Amino acid sequence: MRPDLHRKRPEASLARARPRVARPGFALAIAAALALAVVHLALWSAWHGAAAWPAALAGVGLGLLAADFVSGGVHWACDTWGSEDTPWVGRALIHSFREHHRQPLAMLRGDWTEVNGEAATAAGLAYLALALPPAQDAMGERPLLYAFLVALIGGAGYANQIHRWAHHPRPPRAVRWLQRRGLVLPPRRHARHHRAPHTRAYCITGGWLDGVLDGFGFWRALEDTVARVTGAEPRAGGPRPAIVGRDLERPHAETR
Repeated sequence: MRPDLHRKRPEASLARARPRVARPGFALAIAAALALAVVHLALWSAWHGAAAWPAALAGVGLGLLAADFVSGGVHWACDTWGSEDTPWVGRALIHSFREHHRQPLAMLRGDWTEVNGEAATAAGLAYLALALPPAQDAMGERPLLYAFLVALIGGAGYANQIHRWAHHPRPPRAVRWLQRRGLVLPPRRHARHHRAPHTRAYCITGGWLDGVLDGFGFWRALEDTVARVTGAEPRAGGPRPAIVGRDLERPHAETR
């Protein structure tokens, strides 16, 4: 039986983490990030044209893989180190990951702005930097690199929404089509992260790299290295997360 996560509205805990003034700023950041993505597509076409499409396809593929890795790195760091009271990043970043483990489906109650605002802010700033004249001068001769960076920023910026869809019982039809083909994070793949001890399957753009990273013990090796160098204790900042893997394993998004 799916747990009733509507008993407690998540807005109260989110309000403790984010000031109200952030909401209009997040809405503006989402609009700006989407507009800048379109600008970069136009700039890429103006610089390179149809002859460079093979480089563009290769760059987009590599960029999305890199975005998957970045999403996994951020997820691993926020799950493993610090606490919700850590200065600067605790309430702004770590809080949302820790709350997600306590109430995995609570993110479904947040609207588009709430779910995507922080990531869109980072993506918009990255797109803005890429539009500056020195960056554009460099991109004019590097179609593969330009496509790689645009895809990396977009894939990482959209990771939280893709993650949300992996928890949703009825995501949009087009999203279900992508999930069934493994082109975005499917529920079954993400379910591995929500099973104890919750130390694998961190990537949330597509989860494409999880098999390789987990197979080689990448996150555990990185965790051991950080602990040796800093003396910090991993996962010391809060309670153990809930086990909700069975709910995610239901093939709702992959069979409809």
